[in-house]
Amino acid sequence: MSLKIFFLLIILGTVFSGFNLVFILANFDPNQISFFTFLLFYLSLFFTLAGLIFLISDWLKKKILKNQLWYQRVRTSIRHAIFFSLILTGWAFLKSQKLLRWWVLILFILILTALEFFFISLQKPKTIYEGKN
Repeated sequence: MSLKIFFLLIILGTVFSGFNLVFILANFDPNQISFFTFLLFYLSLFFTLAGLIFLISDWLKKKILKNQLWYQRVRTSIRHAIFFSLILTGWAFLKSQKLLRWWVLILFILILTALEFFFISLQKPKTIYEGKN
């Protein structure tokens, strides 16, 4: 798949998720929705945020980090979009369930930060030092 097709699919998915999110907000009462509609709302919110954050972050990285290879830029942008979308969607879900506390949000962010460090550690090449005796 070429990069242009990939970006086109991301844009189409983001627009579709955004329309779905607006449709749910406009047509359903939050106090009387089924579990499926509740799930669809948060999935639409997650995919809309992930698409928007990916497109913005990739555009910014393309403008700022001109020497970075495109596949590294896209891979990092996808990971950051997923993590930030998880934080924002998790925050909205916890707030709607009245479970949001400052320590829960900090714990959630720390877990995602640990995951980010784990993925960063996987990217670094392993070098073996062979000293001469």
